This record gives sequence, structure tokens and C-alpha cells, in this order.
Amino acid sequence: MVKISKCVIFGGTGFVGSNFAQKLSPLATEIVVITRDIERNKSLKMIPNLKLVPASISDSKTIRDVLKNAEIVVNTIGILNEFDQINTFENIHFKFLQRLSQEIKVNKIKRFLHISSLNAKIDQMSDYLHTKGKAEDFILNEMNSFCNTTIFRPSIVFGEEDSFFNKFAKLLKFIPIFPLACPYARFQPIYVGDLTDFMISCISNIETYNKKIDTVGPKIYTFSELIKLTTRTMGIRRVIIPLNDSLSKAQAYVFQNLPGKLFTMDNYYSLQIDSVSENGYVGKTTVEQTLPNYLNIKDESEELRKKAGRKK
Repeated sequence: MVKISKCVIFGGTGFVGSNFAQKLSPLATEIVVITRDIERNKSLKMIPNLKLVPASISDSKTIRDVLKNAEIVVNTIGILNEFDQINTFENIHFKFLQRLSQEIKVNKIKRFLHISSLNAKIDQMSDYLHTKGKAEDFILNEMNSFCNTTIFRPSIVFGEEDSFFNKFAKLLKFIPIFPLACPYARFQPIYVGDLTDFMISCISNIETYNKKIDTVGPKIYTFSELIKLTTRTMGIRRVIIPLNDSLSKAQAYVFQNLPGKLFTMDNYYSLQIDSVSENGYVGKTTVEQTLPNYLNIKDESEELRKKAGRKK
């Protein structure tokens, strides 16, 4: 791998971005991560050669200044749900990318890595997948004229600080009966270490230039199988109730109007398409190999009951 002088990462404080930054550190002279909250992400300063720059992704002037002399730009920014009128799928996934591409062009940066999503396509009912698809088309149709780009399209990305297994683990810890929407939706989860290793390997690989690449793990699971695997790993027993399509849609309609938006209609539409692929890159690490490293949690209430009933 060729030594990199300067890399700028957008979304570098997130799950995939921070893991990528750690992997890139030995190869880069300077890594710059844009963040709105340095204090909240100051642990990233432990990564050698990494610099945190306080800025919003809407601050075009700061972004242009930060990109000066950069050799590579990486975009891992994405949201799973909309919570206000500013941070929308359209703004975060597409319009930001359009602005960023102009700054990349002005600074004459020749390498760009982008995290998208499996099933991203402009004709999808899910706004999440639709806007991810718009971004992919823009990159391949517009940015490739002045920059060598690579788009990575993962299924679920898992690892110690993931937003999938950790979220469901928190819910399952306190909910004994769990109604599961779209239980037979299929996923092909990829381990964050495998994904970021592959991203690093693609930086100077000209065969990956101007392409979009599906990135998945070695095994396919249904949603229900992943939830049951989570409870087994946690060492707890829960009643998982699979919901049919009508009840799944009803749950989405109700939950999207509750605080936290645990499940929305857009999530429901995304789950109508299996997140699996027979093409592209396949990682080696399975969920079973990794999940016990960060979800091996015993149910505290059950442990307390055991202790209370134990005779001395």
C-alpha cells in the first residue's frame, strides 16, 4: 500500500468511519475528521496523526479549506431515520454529496471512497434507499469525470459499537415479549473489520476505480434468526412473535410517531427487499464469531433473582 499524505473523512466519528480511520492511521501522514462536537469524540485523538476539525457539513468554506492538499476523501455519512426537517435523507445522502463533489473538484482531489447501501436504487419506495441510489448515480455519472471513485454497498455492518445488535440488545434486555416486524427479511451482515480492510485495499487498486461494489458477509440470516442469535448471546430468554405483513406495516405506522422512531414506514419499505448479494466482496467473519465479544451480557434481573433466592 502506498503511503497517503492526507485523508479527509466525513462521518469519521461514526461506527464505520472511526474504524476506517484506525486502520488507515499507519498508512497516512495526516487524517482529518470533521465533527460538530470535538468533546464528545475526543477519544479519536488517540489515533496517531488524526486531527478533529469542528465544522458542520453545511459549512462549505470550512470544508473547502480542510480539503486543501488532501490526497483522498472518504464519505461514510448516513442516517437510518429522519428526525427533523434539516437532517433529511435528501439533504444528508444526496445534497451534501453534491456540495462535497464541487469542493473535491476545486481542490483537484483524485480519489474518493463512498459508503452507500446494498439495494440502493432511485426507484425504491424507501427514501433511504432512493436517496442512496441518487448519490450513487451522481458519483458514477458526474464525479468520475474528475475523480477516481469507489462505492461500497454493505448489508448490515456489525462490530463492537454497531447500531444494529446493540440497539436490539438494549430493547430485548427489558422486553420479555418481542413482536418482530418483517421477521423473514434476509440480511448478509459484514464485519466492520472486514469492510474497512477491504476499503483500505481498494485505495490504490485501479481495478476498483469508478465502480460500485457490494460488500457482504459469508452467511445469510433472516431478521428472526439475528434476533434469536442476539438473545442467545446475551444469555436471556425472550418470546419472539413474528408479525405478518399487515401487522408489520401497522407497527411501523405506529412506531414512527413515537419518540426515538424505533421502526418507521421507511424501515418497513427497506425490509421488503432482501439485503443479500451474490456479487462483489465477501468478508470472512461471521456474526457468531464476533457477537459474543460485545454482547455476552447476562440478564441483570434474572441474576438478581438468583442471588436473592440463594441460601448462605
